[in-house]
Amino acid sequence: MVFSSLIFLFVFLPAVLLSYYITPRRYRNVILFAASLFFYAWGEPVYILLMLFSTAANYTLGLLLAGCRVKGRKARPVLWAAVLINVGLLCFFKYSAFLLQTVNFLLGTSLADPGL
Repeated sequence: MVFSSLIFLFVFLPAVLLSYYITPRRYRNVILFAASLFFYAWGEPVYILLMLFSTAANYTLGLLLAGCRVKGRKARPVLWAAVLINVGLLCFFKYSAFLLQTVNFLLGTSLADPGL
């Protein structure tokens, strides 16, 4: 499903908006989170666990950062952990195929591309 598809515009979006506005304010983020996961899973269900991991890691590290501000601790290591996790995931999924092709070319090997 893409943003310009008819099913998104006339089924998914109205259902999410209706659910969002009839839900008490306290639970609206839960509706948006569930709708986002559903939308993502519609296109690439294989990566839903990755999305859950990324969300949980970022949420946890965000809470730790907020705790550092309140308790006066240094937040820099937590911030670096968050940046490294996110940039690491991005680099892995964006450049792993290129890196494998380069290694195969330079070493004359035939390592299989996992198709990420």
